[in-house]
Order: sequence, then structure tokens, then C-alpha cells
Amino acid sequence: MDALLKWAILNGATANEDAPATTRTGEPPKKLDPAVIDAILGRPASEQMTECMDSVEHADTPLEAKEVALDDLEMLVENIDNACNLGPLNMWPRLIARYTDAEPAVRSGVLWVSGTAVQHNPKAQQAFSKAQGLEAALRVLGSDPVTSVRTKALYCVSSFIRGNVQGLTEFIANSGLSTLMLELEEVKGDAGKATALRQKSFFLLRSLIEEALDAETPEELRPGMYLPNAVAELGFVDTTAAVLGKMLEENDPEGSTMVFEQIAGFLLALGATDNGKKAINECKALPGAVAQMKTRFDLDTSELDTILS
Repeated sequence: MDALLKWAILNGATANEDAPATTRTGEPPKKLDPAVIDAILGRPASEQMTECMDSVEHADTPLEAKEVALDDLEMLVENIDNACNLGPLNMWPRLIARYTDAEPAVRSGVLWVSGTAVQHNPKAQQAFSKAQGLEAALRVLGSDPVTSVRTKALYCVSSFIRGNVQGLTEFIANSGLSTLMLELEEVKGDAGKATALRQKSFFLLRSLIEEALDAETPEELRPGMYLPNAVAELGFVDTTAAVLGKMLEENDPEGSTMVFEQIAGFLLALGATDNGKKAINECKALPGAVAQMKTRFDLDTSELDTILS
């Protein structure tokens, strides 16, 4: 018994000496550094978006840093909820004001952000429209001296009006088709850089006509026949022949091949309508221009031959 008692006393003392203290007195708990919390949880997207816009607007921000901020903002608004928040954050007027920034890179960047934000996003489209963003983007498309900026303006316009009947109605009311046609007729700047602009222009026209002719989509959700009829009546077929002539003069095989693919799609879509077919038949310059493109750049024009004959 004495031996057992000694063992208990010895082990009890050891446990008490080795055991850590279970309570602290007089010491408040340590607060986590906010920077550590941000690193773990991430800052709110709204805060990041505002900081990006602040950076773009600040006169002392280097151009390269502004470009990075716009890249970051564009990635943020790829998220639909973040794009919708541009309205509540009052950022649409701030973005649109930069459409006329002195730096082409900034103009391109804010148009890129705008186009991404409104794409397939009705709530963002409504806010963009309320801020008169379409009118501002069309002004850039029709007058900016830098081809790459006008290309971004077209991206913004296209993102807003495709699949958006109300937006397309605004586009028509603001002479959007005329602006687009004049841009195709009078491409300003480096002819090589015009390739992307021409591609996007003819792709947009083709897409809008196909939307109008899509019988599976309810009528209230697609443009009516007024759209392809307006394209035919405004003279887009003659403009297309003129663009083909310019491409023959520029003699850029790669660029011409890419643009011709979109031109063919546009003409085939338009040729599926009565007024479009009539406009194609009445354009005397078109068959010859297509034939020269075929010979010069070894293009397959077999589909087009069916509506040009």
C-alpha cells in the first residue's frame, strides 16, 4: 500500500507539472491582421472593382498600371453578379466617360470591360442603356482615329444588341446600321488592323439576320424581318462589293481569307430573304469581285455561286 501511495503522489505531481495552463488571466485575445483575413477570404469584389476604376481615373497612375487595372476589372465583370453591380456602384458613367480618354489603350480597355459586362446580361444591359452607353459606343465606332479602338467599340455594341431586341431597337433608332456601313466603307488606319474590324462587322450582320430568321425563337425575342430588309435596302451588298475590292488592292492573303469567310456567311444569310436576294442580284460588281477573290486567294466560293448565278 505504501508503494502504491508513493507511485500515485509521484505521477500526480508529474502530471500537474507537465500539464499546460488551461486558463489565461489579464490577457486579451490577439486580433488577426486585416491583411491576413483578406489573403484568406479575399476582398469583396465591389471593393476591388472600385479600386480598379479609381486607378484608371487617377492622373498619376502610369499607363501600364491603368491597363492592368482594366484587365482586372474585365475579369471581375465576367461574373454576372459583378457586372450587375456596375449600376449600383455608379460605375457606368465613369466607364463611359473614359470612352474619350486621351490614351487609346484606356479607350480600348473601358470598351472591352463594357462589352463583357453587358453580354447576355439583361440587368447590365438596362443599366448600360440608361447611362446612354450605346450612343457613346456608336460615336467611338464612327469617329475614333484608332482602328483597334473602333474594333473594341464594335465588340461593345455587338455584345449589347445580340439577343437583345430592345437593344437592337435602340441601335436602329440611333442609326447604328448606317454607322456600321460607313465604317466598312471608310476603314481608317492600318489596313492590316482592319481585318478584325471587318470580320466582326460581317459576323454581327450575319448573326442578326440569322436571329431574325430563327423560327424556333418566339417572335417577341428576336428581331423581325425589318432587320434583314433594312440591311438590304441600306446598300450593304454594294458596300460588301467595295470591301472585296479594297481587299484585292491590299493583297493580304491571310486577312482576306478570314474576312471572306464572314462575308460569305453574311451574303448567304441575307440571300435567304426576298429583299436580300434582290439586292444581291442587282449588285453588278459583286460577282466579279467574288470571282477575283477566288482566283487571287484560291478560295472556295461554291456556296456563293448558288446565289450569284
